[in-house]
Amino acid sequence: MSLQLPLVSILLPVYNGEQYLEETLNSLLAQSYKNFEVICVNDSSNDNSLNILERYAQLDKRLKIYSKPNGGTSAKSVNYGLQFAKGKYFMYSSQDDLFSADLIEKNILRIFETGADVVVPEMYNYYNANDKSTGIIGVKGDISKELSGREAFILSLDWTIHSFALWLMDTVKTVGIADYGLNSDEYSTRMFYFNSKKVVFSNGQFFYRQGNPNAITCKWDISQLDYLTTCNKIEEFLFQNGFGQKEIEINRKMLRDELIRLTLKFKVVQKNLTKQERLWTYKQIKSAFNENKSKFRDIKRFKSKILTNNWTTFNFCTSCFHSFKQTVSYLPSRKGKIIMNWLKKE
Repeated sequence: MSLQLPLVSILLPVYNGEQYLEETLNSLLAQSYKNFEVICVNDSSNDNSLNILERYAQLDKRLKIYSKPNGGTSAKSVNYGLQFAKGKYFMYSSQDDLFSADLIEKNILRIFETGADVVVPEMYNYYNANDKSTGIIGVKGDISKELSGREAFILSLDWTIHSFALWLMDTVKTVGIADYGLNSDEYSTRMFYFNSKKVVFSNGQFFYRQGNPNAITCKWDISQLDYLTTCNKIEEFLFQNGFGQKEIEINRKMLRDELIRLTLKFKVVQKNLTKQERLWTYKQIKSAFNENKSKFRDIKRFKSKILTNNWTTFNFCTSCFHSFKQTVSYLPSRKGKIIMNWLKKE
């Protein structure tokens, strides 16, 4: 009896992605594993994206195009596209990411070898063909690990393992994809891990595009504060499901780091805002800090306690860091990187 190869549905949300879209589609259509479909959800693009999709769909019937009114987030597009997905397994790709030609094949092979319901490939940070670096591989480099869903969930709290995985479609549709904000997908994928039975790793390669100025996560917008909402929703889940102080502290460090990142990002772009926009955004970030500062008391490290003691100290320290970062940028790149890495250490 011949082996039945399962259908894999790849969800590809598209919004004004013409710059890298053809490269992404070429990557998908070059897969050595042939039994897949690409559900392309056009979120009312106003560039050449839809024309590119239609041209490729004429060349390969595995590409299926669905258009919808603009929803503002990829999660809403994925939710819309799921109703059309027929695969036993689910994968996600942004409109600028790339797959190695054997990625799906190696993931499916691991399913047959292990009976797992989740397979996580190697992830590389990708700028261009000549500039890519190792991102996250297995569990700290070990791809032989086999994890329970709960173990994988814990390791995903600080992204010790990433979430660009091959998922069982039943899990995705049963758990659902949250669409409350900008990074609600990061909440959903952790829920996928928690509700899975067995998680393994493959040596297929996923290339996570970096340096795309048009990526929604790279642009400043007050919706960036949704990252804090995600951390708080995860904390609520941790309490409800009997996790201990260790997991709560990991999540609170992520909350703290996101708050620092967003504040620094605001300090970079504030000069481009009107006075009214700047003051309003400043108040929103200050309010977010004050709402969450009590959670930082449990983080044991001394520097964190000083930094997050109160808003005045936090604002002063992040302003100093921002100014120093600008100064360091004038140093030779190697020395600058050494200094910045030292400053970023907890």
